[in-house]
Order: sequence, then C-alpha cells, then structure tokens
Amino acid sequence: MQGRGSPETARRLLDGLIAAARPARPATRPPLSLHRWAWRLAGFYQTTHATPPTMAAAAEKFRTSGDLALAAYCDAKVRDEGGHDRLALRDLQALGYDADGLVEAVVPHTAAALVTWFTELLQPARPVGVLGYAYALERMAMTVDASYLRAVEALLPPGVRATRCLRVHSALGSDADHVDDIIDVMQQIDATDRVAIGRACFRTAQILFHSPPEGPPSDEAIAAATRPFLRQGATHE
Repeated sequence: MQGRGSPETARRLLDGLIAAARPARPATRPPLSLHRWAWRLAGFYQTTHATPPTMAAAAEKFRTSGDLALAAYCDAKVRDEGGHDRLALRDLQALGYDADGLVEAVVPHTAAALVTWFTELLQPARPVGVLGYAYALERMAMTVDASYLRAVEALLPPGVRATRCLRVHSALGSDADHVDDIIDVMQQIDATDRVAIGRACFRTAQILFHSPPEGPPSDEAIAAATRPFLRQGATHE
C-alpha cells in the first residue's frame, strides 16, 4: 500500500480482510438457550470491560508520539464505550444471576482470546492496531439484526429485559457510526499504519470466527458453569 487512502479503499480493505478470515466451512452455531445467552453475556462483559482502559492507554501513547488525531479517536472510544460492561451485568441480573460473581468466574474462550489480543496491540509505541480490532468487532456487530434480537427475546421469561448490551452492540445501535469514525481516521494516516490496522482487523476476525480446538461448549458444560450463580428461586431448566 502506498499513498493516501480514501473512504472507499479503506472500507473495502477492512471488509475484505474480515471476509478472508471467515472459514470456508464455518462451525455450526449451537442453538440458543437461556444458559447459553448468559454465557454470551459473560463474553460481552469481558470485551466491553476491556475497551475503556485499553483505549485510554492507547490514547496516551498517541499523545506522547504527537498523533493527536489518533489520540482523539481513542479518547472518544473511551467515552462512547464507558459503562457498556454494566449493561451486560444488568442483563445477567435480570436473568436471575449474581452477575459480578458470574463474570469473575466465567470467561468464555473467544472473549478471553479477544481481550488478550487487544492488550497485545498496545505494545508498539504507536498502537494503531487497536483501530483494526475495533473495526472488526463493530463491523461484525452490525450483522446482528432485529431477527436475532427477536430470537433472544423469545427465550426470555415474560417481563425479563436482558438484551440491553446486545441492542447497543448490533445493527440497532451506534456501531455503524463507529465504523465510519475509523474509516475517517484512516484517511489521515500513512500506508504503513493502514497495513498494521488491516493485520489487526484480520487477526481479530479470525478469533471471532474460530471456535476453540475442542469446539463450542455444550449446553451441559455451560449450564454447569453458570448455574452456581443463579440466585435462590431462579431457574433456567
């Protein structure tokens, strides 16, 4: 890559890398259950909890190197994503869980791998890869549409609201605008940085698409992990 970027080339680059990361034969996603939804909320908590401190650390590095546009982007992410981890906690509480205890004990494999990768992207003096990580997550969130939201809501007991975090991180939320923000920033940086962002985006998408070596956890394994945190009187059997 050489020369300046454009919105069209930046978007096609990153979307193409996400598509390239998708396995030729994607793993079959197990059907949803209440226990599995709690598992996914635990994963949402881990990734949303990591975003503000990681982006704040990246902003400081960019300020030190004089990259004020990148620092401003990261500062905006800290503000935009602040408190989203609490949405996941509120959803778990609505399902009848000790939310704090559950997220401390239950860390899904994919969420753990994403947080580890996100942290690794901070290591360079100019950690531009955090933009690629953010793009992959937010672009994939845009594929979560109203039909998926309805499928989750159909599982929930009457009167229970446990899709706050999903609504924010879906096509129904603000992630489309966040994707555009990254594209705007990419026009202001050189080709070497765009390559680093692209590599980080590709690796993030790989983590999202690939199940752990042993495959997705079974409903029985998820229930065994989450059931101890159900408050007295709550049941998802």
